[in-house]
Amino acid sequence: MEQKTFFIRADYCTGCELCQIACSMVKEKAPNPARARISIKRLVIDGLMIPYICLNCKKPACIEACRRKAIVKDAKTGWVTIDKEKCNNCALCVGACPFSALVVTPEKEILLCDVCGGSPKCVEVCPTGAIQFVDREQGVEGPTDRAAVNMFEAT
Repeated sequence: MEQKTFFIRADYCTGCELCQIACSMVKEKAPNPARARISIKRLVIDGLMIPYICLNCKKPACIEACRRKAIVKDAKTGWVTIDKEKCNNCALCVGACPFSALVVTPEKEILLCDVCGGSPKCVEVCPTGAIQFVDREQGVEGPTDRAAVNMFEAT
């Protein structure tokens, strides 16, 4: 099975937050961006809106940082997951992630994207194509610039 990952085009993101709303609707059954597994941050210097989501790194720093072994790569999907039974929400993983992909809710719970079973809703609802879910080795076609975040060689 070909490993997939997200490709983010920050220069396409308008900050509409539809991705966060779709994620929270699927996962929480309510429109609550604070409980979405994706976050949008504004890069003040350039005024870019950047979606942050798990990129399923080849060697995830979050796994290495987790002292309780609560973060693992799922044997079936190959995707990084959190075992909620083992996780104590210490947030060491949050600081270790170079892509700011782990979300800390207002209740201090750690959330991580699970790609909606292989068909991420955030990608489906993104009106500009800023979020794409592609084969890791294939990448995306078209030019990229400094605003594009290419995660294919993620650590």
